[in-house]
Amino acid sequence: MMKSVNRRRFIKGALASSALGIAPFNILKAGPSPNSKLNIACIGVGGQGSGNADYLTRSNNVIALCDVDEVWHKRSIRGHKRLHNIKLWKDYRVMFDKIGKEIDAVLVATPEHSHFAISMHAIRHGKHVYCQKPLCHTVNEVRLLTEEAARYKDIVTQMGHQGHSTESSAMLRDWGLADSVGDIKEVHAYSRKNYWTDRPLVKGSVVPETLDWDLYLNRAGAIPFSDSYMNREWIRYSHFSGAVGDMAAHILDPAYYALDLRVPLSVHAQVNTPASPVSLPRSGVITWEFAARGKKPPVTVKYYLGGDIDFPHPKHLEKDRRGITSGSVLVGEHASIMAGSHSQGARIIPEVVMKETPRPPRAAFRCKGKTHLDNWTLACKGEDTAMSPFDYAGPLSEIIVLGDIALLHPGETLLWDSKNMKITNNEAANNSLFMRRLGPRDGMGWY
Repeated sequence: MMKSVNRRRFIKGALASSALGIAPFNILKAGPSPNSKLNIACIGVGGQGSGNADYLTRSNNVIALCDVDEVWHKRSIRGHKRLHNIKLWKDYRVMFDKIGKEIDAVLVATPEHSHFAISMHAIRHGKHVYCQKPLCHTVNEVRLLTEEAARYKDIVTQMGHQGHSTESSAMLRDWGLADSVGDIKEVHAYSRKNYWTDRPLVKGSVVPETLDWDLYLNRAGAIPFSDSYMNREWIRYSHFSGAVGDMAAHILDPAYYALDLRVPLSVHAQVNTPASPVSLPRSGVITWEFAARGKKPPVTVKYYLGGDIDFPHPKHLEKDRRGITSGSVLVGEHASIMAGSHSQGARIIPEVVMKETPRPPRAAFRCKGKTHLDNWTLACKGEDTAMSPFDYAGPLSEIIVLGDIALLHPGETLLWDSKNMKITNNEAANNSLFMRRLGPRDGMGWY
């Protein structure tokens, strides 16, 4: 009885603190952390994940690291001294079983084929989730994860496309809402960076003793291990990754945000060289068509992807100014809005119009966090609003994955029925790896 009363008093006190602007974070999750810090577990601690984990240690408690490959993990954290004495787990499910009550939030920075299961597992355990882009590997995974996150109102989610939390991104939306360049009916997006391969897989490879290949595969179909996948080379293979997703979450976001694009009507791709059996094409032009949204007109979005295709010079960019190879241009009636790959450096072109255009009202939300990660951790504490929760990131991710499918079926306009999550005019495309519903490894407790 006394314990129950004390708990009620504690919760009332925490709620009262919230009313004063002091966030009562983690009382519903794992109990208060010392010094008002989140207890964070970082899953996938190689490359991007190690850098993210290091950053999080500066203002929060990183209490656990998890990676299926000990050697890759140790190599990745070598230069991050703050991570050296944190316990490493191999299986995130075991980690949750053993120390789940101590964890408030989870960073997911694994290869994208396992984003879905790990994020779903964390959400169902009541943990806040930051998942690196692209959100998921398949359309079905994106939809299920987005719907699941919506059921947990107290959970803060965020996809890791860091440019979205910047002042430049907010300015893009301000210009879009104010119709600063007139009606925008066309968007050109560009990326020379594209991961692909036409090399045959190395066969007969032996799984390293420090790697758990079964855990690595997660719910993806079982395939033999190959040295070809090691040292981040997995990103080149369709079994684990989609070529569009690596940069498109950054590059398409300005148009998605400024123009309120959500559900495409169709997607089409042109490629010079077809995909290999294990990888998407080296280059292509992907076109999505979007319907009118309220008073906003229909929009055509073209994404020029790869290093061996011509990139058109932006319509309103002065001839003597250099075009962009990573970023996007929102083409308006009398001028355009141009931004770099991560929404950075947003400007109206031509320059004379930029100078003459009145500054629009500050309509877009400005977050308090200095970075996208700060925005998430502050939102977990009730001190900010997450900029890219899964209900925002999910539809963007579906657009991206539909681009992967189009690259596998070039020359065909694929019609998209979002409500029924179906490509209606091409059965092969509708059954693509990147549509993927439940598979043979789904019943193995991954989430």
